[in-house]
Amino acid sequence: MMLIPGPVNVPRSVAQNSTVIVNHRSEKFRGVVAQLEQLLKGAFFSSRVALLSGSGTLAVESMVFSLLKRGEKVIVLTYGEFSERLLDSVVKRGASPVVYRKPFGEIFSEDEIKEILDINKDATAIAFVHNETSTGMAFRNLRRVVGLAKDRGLKVLVDSVSGFGAYEIRVNDWNIDAVATGSQKALASVPGMGLVGLSEEGIRNLQDDAPNYLNLKLHLKFQDRRETPFTPAVGVFFSTLRATELLHQEGVERRWKRHEACARFVRSITSKAGFSLLGNESNFSNTVVAGSPPISPKSMIDELAKRGIEISGGMGELKDKIVRIGTLGMIDDRAVLRLRYALSDILKLDLNEVPTSDCKLPEVIAQEIDWDN
Repeated sequence: MMLIPGPVNVPRSVAQNSTVIVNHRSEKFRGVVAQLEQLLKGAFFSSRVALLSGSGTLAVESMVFSLLKRGEKVIVLTYGEFSERLLDSVVKRGASPVVYRKPFGEIFSEDEIKEILDINKDATAIAFVHNETSTGMAFRNLRRVVGLAKDRGLKVLVDSVSGFGAYEIRVNDWNIDAVATGSQKALASVPGMGLVGLSEEGIRNLQDDAPNYLNLKLHLKFQDRRETPFTPAVGVFFSTLRATELLHQEGVERRWKRHEACARFVRSITSKAGFSLLGNESNFSNTVVAGSPPISPKSMIDELAKRGIEISGGMGELKDKIVRIGTLGMIDDRAVLRLRYALSDILKLDLNEVPTSDCKLPEVIAQEIDWDN
């Protein structure tokens, strides 16, 4: 059982669809392209969604290269490993970043963001990671953070590779220019697709000078005729279409609630088991629980592995200091209870808490996931 911050265990029908290969210029595949974008627009609550063959990193870099101009002043907020990667993309785009850093394990408050915006009145854009899986922290107040930036007329670029599908995000209503994500996280598809949700303002801000593969305007032009500009990962498109169908079958808002409920349960049992967690109630992540266990991180990882549960260690500055437990994708009450049993056994504790009903999957979807393997 994988409880890592992605990729995730996927439903059987999603996995089976990954083997489908058809002519990518066929009418059948055109139907997949059209249906997939339409369904994803209903999940991003956006005007368009660019469909890219590649990782979440490709989605982020496509967003950066397509929406930022060379030389423009961009505020970049960093508070973890993936924030630093976003900054690297902004630098390589040739923009002029103004960087504000927090130590790993801390995050920016709204007052700090207001001050940063007031200091940089000549900035034209802001870019940040919504959900930082390296630290288990997130901007749970995303709507308010976006609002602060939009009130000042800034373009807003959000890396939500590990957040989309696990939190409320409304691209059009909140006027976010772009939100980037990947197929293998809370959407619960196989790895291999990058997705960028765009508002009308974001579409107007698309640039023409990005390299072809990173050029969102080019991708959308081809999607207008239900195609992709380059040979896509055909099977991944079929898998992601199926995963998106299951997302809507569950209900987008219900999925947000399930992620929050399951993550809250894992935070509760790990805290009671003696873990020292990063973050607090105002900034805990819905998709990863991160902290120092009561035994060494390596020992905890090894002991859980003996019981068939795979978790992750720390990254960057936190390497060998923490563990990270993924709570995303098709995570449900059965998965987190299995984790509870394992922690009780390893640490010789009597953990008896049970998750709330919001942590359950709809039965028809739960039947497609086997947490015993």
